Amino acid sequence: MNTAFSPISLGSFTLPNRFIMGSMHLGVEGETGTAERMAAFYGKRFEGGVGLIVTGGISVNEEGKGSRTFFNIQNTEHARELEKMNHLLLGKGTMCAQLFHAGRYAADRGCVAPSAIRAPINRYVPKALTEEECWKTVEDFGNAARLAREIGFGAVEIMGSEGYLLNQFFSQVTNKRDDYFGGDSKRRRNLSIEVLRAVKKQLPEGFPVIFRMSGIDLIPGNPSFEEVVELAQTLRDEKVSALNIGIGWHESRVPTISQLVPRGAWVSIASRIKENTPGVPIIASNRVNDPITMQQVFDENRADIISMARPFLADASIVKKFQLGMSNRINTCVACNQACLDHAFQEKSVSCIVNPEAVNELDYEKPKTKDPKKVLVIGTGPAGLEAARASASLGHKVTLIERADVLGGQFQLASHIPGKSEFKETIRYFANELPALGVDIRLNTTATLTLLEKENPDVTIFASGVKPREFTLKGMENLPSGNYTEYLTGKFQPGKRVAVIGGGGIGVDVAHRLTEDADPTLSSYDKKYNISSYTDASVQKEKAHRDVAVFRRNGKHGAGLGPTTFWALKQELESVGVEFYHGLTYKEVTPEGLKVELKNGEEFLYPCDSLVLCVGQEKETSFLEEFQTKYPNKQVIVIGGAKDPRNIDAKRAFFEGLEAAHSI
Repeated sequence: MNTAFSPISLGSFTLPNRFIMGSMHLGVEGETGTAERMAAFYGKRFEGGVGLIVTGGISVNEEGKGSRTFFNIQNTEHARELEKMNHLLLGKGTMCAQLFHAGRYAADRGCVAPSAIRAPINRYVPKALTEEECWKTVEDFGNAARLAREIGFGAVEIMGSEGYLLNQFFSQVTNKRDDYFGGDSKRRRNLSIEVLRAVKKQLPEGFPVIFRMSGIDLIPGNPSFEEVVELAQTLRDEKVSALNIGIGWHESRVPTISQLVPRGAWVSIASRIKENTPGVPIIASNRVNDPITMQQVFDENRADIISMARPFLADASIVKKFQLGMSNRINTCVACNQACLDHAFQEKSVSCIVNPEAVNELDYEKPKTKDPKKVLVIGTGPAGLEAARASASLGHKVTLIERADVLGGQFQLASHIPGKSEFKETIRYFANELPALGVDIRLNTTATLTLLEKENPDVTIFASGVKPREFTLKGMENLPSGNYTEYLTGKFQPGKRVAVIGGGGIGVDVAHRLTEDADPTLSSYDKKYNISSYTDASVQKEKAHRDVAVFRRNGKHGAGLGPTTFWALKQELESVGVEFYHGLTYKEVTPEGLKVELKNGEEFLYPCDSLVLCVGQEKETSFLEEFQTKYPNKQVIVIGGAKDPRNIDAKRAFFEGLEAAHSI
């Protein structure tokens, strides 16, 4: 039997396969009236083959809440909401409550920590817990475990990773105490051990208790690997059911889950802990999102279980599809964070750009139509692909046309950016899923009046996308130039010193491609961030093979890129020498370079040998106008960039595709 689908024991509980859904906030926690929505989301994942799901963090007391979008299990209304969710999920799978305390990460003036040291990502200085308050916190964890079992949870996970309270106590960076809960390494781990003991004391023998511990903090001065192994071994000796190996703190300047991180990059940390801590199941997590990486983990015995969170947003049935040999129909997580983590940190409802039904299951649970329509979709960018998929899923007869010889539109273009090759997985998914749903895909097909008259659709969905905005500047003829589409498709080759005109999301992505031609690999990522040092991981400076500067008239660079990912990309670009200029006026292009006027009125010449133009987009609707002029009464739905090119991104495009299908 493939190890991936063999059972494994967690205490007295038997996990049916080697996958769990890891903790992830849905953005609807902390509210009443959300049980049905959470149950619909989790229930679909159980149906998709996962046997155990860990909730987003459930605070063990009020001060431990990360923000208002957290449940506090001591709050009677919150406990009732969770109990209702568990009741709705009875018989579908096992829900695991993550017992959580944010410590100094709590977005509240009353936050607490081992020592009064402010987190770089929080404006509040925490209050240092007294020793008595530490013991009260231990008691709160124990009581939270008892309550979790009473309201229907079948397992608990203690959150001791990602820079939250227990992790803060274990690190000498944040723990400057000299008492039972701080001082040397042994005392710094006492809070974690006492919490585990208190939790186990409140639960029946064999009740599954997972401890999520930090495998590496990625903070300067973090505990050594030897100290981490000692913690793991002590937790094992205290009879923990499994160790879930977390990676990095939220304040770390090393990316851990974005597209800049190669697949499987952190399995090595879990594997090293497994080698040094026999006798307890080890769970690996972070950037494992595809069957090839999953299979490799088990074939090489690098972990006992894989925890995935975002991949279950992208595809509820990822486990079942892997098991049934249907990997080509897995909607792969592209690690963009735009609708999941970005939303969670903004206290908004979470979803997924490539699967906008995620966490919105109740809004889109609809039986197949009894009145199927003939639907023609024009354009295969994100909006068109999702419109075709959702329309076909609802029972309509769908034809999808694309004038290029490949699917994907702007997604295909973006897949040429290092790290964003993940977008090719989305295109692969639709290329397999759409025919399976009966969609007639026609490439190399231009929308014409003759074609539409022949097809005679009931509904025409225009997802014809965008085109680069035209841009002229005095002296442009003095240097070779091309727009971002021409560059990314190989029609324009920049020189060795390049000015990127336009510093929005596209401009910054183009700068990344100009300075790094290939996707990050495990070895290049390790070198870039000095991961092998373990205690001194940080971005390393190394000059790129091109000199690049990014110019923007007004606003912040990277607009349109997600806040949880842009900081890492900008950091990488700066580390290879990319320069950023904003608040300026373009003056002219000379044979020597690009001349601009800065805010202070000073003129500045950037010496360069070529220009890449990333000055925005215009909607591509020439045929739409022709069609509507001739057929003003035909039902037409316009979506994506063709509807409004301003601030268009894949998140909006996929969502509008889904909405269009449901509006038919």
